[in-house]
Amino acid sequence: MNRPVHSRAPRRKASTHTVHDIAALAGVSAITVSRYFNSPEKVSEALRERLKEIVDRLGYVPSQVAGGLASGRGRVVCAVMQNIASATFADLVQGMTDELQASGLQLLLANAQYSRDLEEAAIRTFAGWHPSALILTRDDHTPAAEAMLAALGIPIVEAWGLVPGRPYHQVGFPHAEAGVLLAEHFLRQGVSRLRFVLPRTEVDFRARQRGAGYADAMRAAGRLPDIAVAAVDDDFEAGAREIQALAATPRAQRPRAVVFANDNMAAGAILHAPGLGLRLPADCAVAGFGDAPVSRHLQPALTTLRPPRYQIGQQAARTVLRLLGERDGSAASPTQTLLACELIERESSVVRD
Repeated sequence: MNRPVHSRAPRRKASTHTVHDIAALAGVSAITVSRYFNSPEKVSEALRERLKEIVDRLGYVPSQVAGGLASGRGRVVCAVMQNIASATFADLVQGMTDELQASGLQLLLANAQYSRDLEEAAIRTFAGWHPSALILTRDDHTPAAEAMLAALGIPIVEAWGLVPGRPYHQVGFPHAEAGVLLAEHFLRQGVSRLRFVLPRTEVDFRARQRGAGYADAMRAAGRLPDIAVAAVDDDFEAGAREIQALAATPRAQRPRAVVFANDNMAAGAILHAPGLGLRLPADCAVAGFGDAPVSRHLQPALTTLRPPRYQIGQQAARTVLRLLGERDGSAASPTQTLLACELIERESSVVRD
């Protein structure tokens, strides 16, 4: 039985041109064309314009894989974010991008969703790209991830937190001290009953570091820590339920103030309070963390701790660029760059007994 023969269309290549074609059309060497892509500042402006016109006309895209094999490293900096959808990490990414874009390096991102295992998988994938450097946003990697990082031989920066004794460069702030700052803000106002509310999810280890700092500050002031854990995953709903539970508690037993681990939980509490007959901050003062855009628009406006998100991303990228510019940046002694948080005092935390 004769079966119809279907001709298969040839697979279309991403680009049929090579760096040698670009060089021939421009009348320069292939090395000069490679220099145009990798170190454009070393090529004259007139030649850059001529090469750009040819590249744009042909639709040529340089192979990052080939470039990585030739040089041993790709022209990429890889970064693993914990929650890429949040405003916090979006600002971090913007800081990195703005700093790296003029260097000819491309930023590649992965989202770990606060999971050490997902971070490990991202590091393993990125290693296959032969990256120039890695930026990570946690400092408690899995043993397998630690082994990979030690073997890569490239600059590694841990951004967002500061933890003593780490073998990698760090840019950020100690989250435990952030909890201390928020606790001391209320202790200075004479508050003795102060609660700290953690998110329900246990993977947000930074929130727990802030909670530990709060507890240390309370004990140092001779007060008992009062740490609650949210009943639901949704932060806004968690804040609403926390303030509802507070309203149902006899006034003499209520906390006089509540520090929420993030601004979304604090916003949920503030928005839900009027329906419960609570007047904030008269009945309960409130503070959060993160300085989310909604914070200043709430009634009352939310007192919060503002982390230098953009600046941390920017400084992490600057650290990478500095290390790449050194002869053996991967072997440089670990540095810590502290970028402090700012307490933004607004109406929600004013205590008047």
